Amino acid sequence: MFRHAFHSLSSAVADAPKAAVVFLSAVAEAAASAVAAAATVAAAVAGGARI
Repeated sequence: MFRHAFHSLSSAVADAPKAAVVFLSAVAEAAASAVAAAATVAAAVAGGARI
């Protein structure tokens, strides 16, 4: 039983960095999308468009 618990713990620790990379990648992608959307709105407003 102890060996199984230790194996599960070591597996979870090994997978944690991978999950962090996926999460940070999603955050960066969302931030880039938000910046692109804000730039599009700003350009439209600067061009005289009503939003």
